Amino acid sequence: MTVRIIAITVVMVLYGALAYADECNSLRYVDNGNGTVIDCRSGLTWLKNANCLDIVNGVDKSGGSLTWYAAMDWAAGLGNGLCGLSDGSLAGDWRLPTKTEMMAMIASAKKQGFTMPILTNAPGTAKWSNGNLFDNVLNNNYWTATTHTSETSAWYVSLYNGSVDYYVKNGMIYVWPVRVRQFVTFGDVSVE
Repeated sequence: MTVRIIAITVVMVLYGALAYADECNSLRYVDNGNGTVIDCRSGLTWLKNANCLDIVNGVDKSGGSLTWYAAMDWAAGLGNGLCGLSDGSLAGDWRLPTKTEMMAMIASAKKQGFTMPILTNAPGTAKWSNGNLFDNVLNNNYWTATTHTSETSAWYVSLYNGSVDYYVKNGMIYVWPVRVRQFVTFGDVSVE
């Protein structure tokens, strides 16, 4: 019985990998049509609107930027029905990206010499422009979840030029949430 379960699991993982590869079809990013975009290199799901101003989890983001603490709360409260999401996500599914995840997102654009903002288009071959998968990407700094060794500061990534630095957690910086891709669907079966 155990061997059969393992075999079924291996088959489902392989089909899931094929479904993921087909979905990306050699693109860097894929718009899911539900307020989210998949980064095909990392497998992360990004919020399509890089500067959503909705009030989330009681945090008013109408000014655009937030303290690191408020950004953590805002991202954690994000879910279906907010910021254009119709993906079925729940509060707790979203978070700030790590410094490494944010740097990986811009690495190809940086290598290609793109700036203002430092981001590629869907295929990853040209500079991003508004509406090319992501909306409202700012030429500004975005918080990461990664705390600096000082504990009173956290890292941010500049989408103006790709620089990385840290700032006091009570300072105001922009927020662009991410979540781990939660499941693969094949036919009527979803695997988490």
